[in-house]
Amino acid sequence: MSIRAQEIDDSGLGRAQGSARFADQAIAAARALAQADPTFARWVDPFARAIQRKRLRLPSLSPTVHRILKLIESADAHLDEIAAAVHSDPALATRIMGVANSSFFRGASEVTSVRDALMRMGIREARTIVIVVALRSTVLRSPGLGDLAHGIWKHALLSASACQEVTSELPRWETAGFLAGLVHELGQLAVLAFASELPAWQEDGAAPSPAAVATLADVTLVSLGALILESWSFPAAFCEAVFGQRAPESVEGEAAELAGVIDLGHRIAHRIEHGWPKAAEDLDPELLAAGARFGLDGDRLTDIASEAEANFEALNKLS
Repeated sequence: MSIRAQEIDDSGLGRAQGSARFADQAIAAARALAQADPTFARWVDPFARAIQRKRLRLPSLSPTVHRILKLIESADAHLDEIAAAVHSDPALATRIMGVANSSFFRGASEVTSVRDALMRMGIREARTIVIVVALRSTVLRSPGLGDLAHGIWKHALLSASACQEVTSELPRWETAGFLAGLVHELGQLAVLAFASELPAWQEDGAAPSPAAVATLADVTLVSLGALILESWSFPAAFCEAVFGQRAPESVEGEAAELAGVIDLGHRIAHRIEHGWPKAAEDLDPELLAAGARFGLDGDRLTDIASEAEANFEALNKLS
């Protein structure tokens, strides 16, 4: 499967008429960090230059995977269309058939075609599995991850599963929830790749501390995530939702609902990772408020968290 991180050239930022807004926002957020704490200037200056010169390494998608994700995002995509797209990538097709013949999905006989594999899974499960298998390498093989890979992937899967449960009752975004949760922090991969290469650019070979890298990623990941998705030609509303996930109440238009879902999915995943309380009334006020936007109380959030944990265990084994 041809998913890799590559250097962005002048045409690599995606759509020909795409704006520099997300790149500018990332630079502004990084520079604000350096103004607040001058010790960050040494890392922020080359970071800003890398963005301005389009030399920041962003994850890229093969045309096959890009086509598959576009089909999956479409609510009226047919099984035959998805099967044909998967079949055009032999490595992905082999993995999907392997998943269909695993103990998780095994039927009375072994499937021998991609279409039969997807049919065995069912359209919703098939979409989920294809997304996970197709994007797993983008996350786990990105430069600079090291020991962080498992934690990043776990948070992505937990968030994706939680978002899927929420969007199952939102017609506009019903098929987009899982994918939105899976890629909502994609921007941090660009920062980690930058940090892994930075020592080679420094005269003394110095590297930022893990804490400095984490801080830089935290203030820029929404902008860079939107930039990456724009480079993948995702719809503008999807990019806006990822960009606005930290302040969904300030997002306008159709992106506002998905931004709120991403915020809620992220909070659910974060709470799971730090221990879900035994009593629903002990949930964080911010999490309860995020759930209330969608009419979800503490008990329903607990149910969603349980589903997300179960899905993570199953998907982590299959992917």
